[in-house]
Amino acid sequence: MQLYEKIRSIREDKDIKQKDMATFLHMQANTYNAYEKGKRTITADLLKNICIFLNVSADELLELDIKNPYNGLDLENIKTIEKIKSGLLLLQNKSKMKHK
Repeated sequence: MQLYEKIRSIREDKDIKQKDMATFLHMQANTYNAYEKGKRTITADLLKNICIFLNVSADELLELDIKNPYNGLDLENIKTIEKIKSGLLLLQNKSKMKHK
């Protein structure tokens, strides 16, 4: 589920009107509507204020799992990240050996 869909879903579950969200966020209702439709990018500051108003954590909205940082990534991306990390560790170790 995309971030904007998650925000809309939580807002609707809490019976909050888009107009009320827009007022709290100091914007026009049609501007807020564009965020919920994914037509505008949600900034970190806006996300923070949405979390405050909806009384949810950013982790919940972003579907982050700190215990599983690869949550939401497909297997190919996870393998790529692991290869990059391994390569960086090798470079770091080689650099340390040069300086000894």
